Amino acid sequence: MSAPAREDPGPEVPRFAEAYPREPALDALVLAFARGDYGRVSRDAPALIKTASEPLVRGAAMDLLARTRPDPLSHVFFLLTVALLVFLSVYWWWRAGVHS
Repeated sequence: MSAPAREDPGPEVPRFAEAYPREPALDALVLAFARGDYGRVSRDAPALIKTASEPLVRGAAMDLLARTRPDPLSHVFFLLTVALLVFLSVYWWWRAGVHS
């Protein structure tokens, strides 16, 4: 038996979470996410994933947890920025040493 879907999501529930099943622990995480309390979601979602008996609840908790993680592409841009900064710094120091 699967948990029923949300009938009245309410104004605080993000649109993507409207299809999540109704479960008190999951509802609390959704509201924490809506308030911007991503620390609570990151802290409590793994426990819900381990203890939930319904696969839909586990899947919703995993999705909610994934939405608190940074985009993997941001790591690539960060590394490219650091590489560019190092390159420009070395180039500037090298050019300053050549012309002095």
